[in-house]
Amino acid sequence: MDRERLRTVVALLSVLSLPILLLVAAPAVAQTPTAGKPKVDRLVMGLITPYLDYVRPWINGTADHNIQHDPMLEWLVEVDAETGQYKPWLADSWTLGANGRSWRVKLHKGVQFHHGYGEFTAQDVVHTHALWCDPTYPGRKDPPVSGYRAGICQVQKIEVVSAHEITMHCKVVCLDMPFYYSSASNLMIFSKKQWDAEGEMGYDRKPAGTGPYIFKERQLGRYVLYERAPTPHWKHGVVDWKEIKMTWTLEESTRFAQLIAGETHLTEVNKDLTDELVTKGYKLIRSRTTAQQMQINFGGLYFGTEDKVTGRYTEYGGTTGKFDPKLPWANVKVRQAMNKAINRKELLKVLYKGRANPMYVHGFYPDLEGWDPTWEKRFPAMYGYDPAAAKRLLAEAGYPKGFKAKAWLYPFAGAPEMIAVMEAVALQLREVGIEIALEEADWVAAVRPKLQKREASGYLWAVPPSKKAVEAQLAVFNVGKGIGHIFQTDEIYKMWEELLQITDAKARDAQLRKIGNYKFEHFETIPLFDVFIEVVVDPKIVADWPFPGWDGGDVGHTWRITACKQEKPCK
Repeated sequence: MDRERLRTVVALLSVLSLPILLLVAAPAVAQTPTAGKPKVDRLVMGLITPYLDYVRPWINGTADHNIQHDPMLEWLVEVDAETGQYKPWLADSWTLGANGRSWRVKLHKGVQFHHGYGEFTAQDVVHTHALWCDPTYPGRKDPPVSGYRAGICQVQKIEVVSAHEITMHCKVVCLDMPFYYSSASNLMIFSKKQWDAEGEMGYDRKPAGTGPYIFKERQLGRYVLYERAPTPHWKHGVVDWKEIKMTWTLEESTRFAQLIAGETHLTEVNKDLTDELVTKGYKLIRSRTTAQQMQINFGGLYFGTEDKVTGRYTEYGGTTGKFDPKLPWANVKVRQAMNKAINRKELLKVLYKGRANPMYVHGFYPDLEGWDPTWEKRFPAMYGYDPAAAKRLLAEAGYPKGFKAKAWLYPFAGAPEMIAVMEAVALQLREVGIEIALEEADWVAAVRPKLQKREASGYLWAVPPSKKAVEAQLAVFNVGKGIGHIFQTDEIYKMWEELLQITDAKARDAQLRKIGNYKFEHFETIPLFDVFIEVVVDPKIVADWPFPGWDGGDVGHTWRITACKQEKPCK
């Protein structure tokens, strides 16, 4: 493709309005540092989008909302910041039952909720589970909706053994319970006593968590402010910052200017601006593990058929009348052609500066179950850049002159390159005759509702799904349990149902590999890259921030943000 056009896309995104913003940005307020102490009392985070402006995660829930819960609430299981492995948190241990359908969980003793709501016990786990899984839970106004709800509610009943021990009883084989009850998911633990005393809205007015920070105030769409808990945290002791302020700014150039001006102390920007900041002395911190998969999805691949008896594909209005057989990419040859029109090497070089890894199949990772090492070898022939082959496939599919379609453009937390990626892909598709009209849209207000109701036919849409358990990826994106509905077929649904009956690890691995190959061979998406989340910090203020990258899909582990306590910047 025309490399200069691609560079122009990046340049416009990087520098548009930047000189003006830098001229008007307020100067940073100097504070005299004290040896061995943070240089500021309030850490200000310059984030991209808040997703939702309330605390309750079960209402139109998404794990991308987790960053707002991260400082003040806690989960049963932690995704380790350094390794990405599951480790104890509010749960000290979890043991799988012999039949794969139960878990014995021992809870940590002595953990106190904020605001005097007492000790964390089994009743809080029972209550939190019911908020998600009991359709008629007393006092809950809105029905729970979340991509992870199906997995969370694989646990059918929680039996209280004692104040700090429970048994989870599942309706299917539930080997991924540690994922669904971890910080990668959005089932953080709420206080039953607060619910009883204040009702549902108490959680939004003054949520009582068990984390090292306490909710202080919110200004809708602008920021949330937290303050350090008055007593040392049960696990982390005394954290560095007296306050953490999360701010949200969609415009990338504004986030850049805010960091330069000292209005924020860390932010996310594209690779060009990141590298510019590093040359100015700022510090780049990457997620410790792969965080996301950048991909382009084909809107409208609703091949699956409803079955109201079993509940197959009946969520969010079902599939009846939603599939359009005239949709060009309903033809597998068109999907392959569009993949072969993409010059991934150029995108990797220009947009990601080489700081990403190849992606082969949505939802599958080399270090998780179901991985097939042959995908890497087969990928060049099936997906590799070949415009001539792309045009030939389009002609075979009945589109010798290409066709017209649309794509949504929107910013996304943890993925500052995403708009540029969609624009660049549109340019590359144009070279094989596919004209993509780009439409700016609001992800939360416009795009998510259309995806949820299966009304995305004819649209391409980019998204960077967070790393998660493979079964969870299938549930959210392939079998109708989440809002994505990226590629749904009765064959995938049947294989997923079979998966939930398998207890043997080798058989489960083989079943997931079978599903992965089905997805790979049917070109379900335009897979691009496995990526890390990159954050740029002011090294005079921030020393380090270890986070795994799959705290729900964005940054997390905010209590691990450490202050630079020396006179010189912490490089």
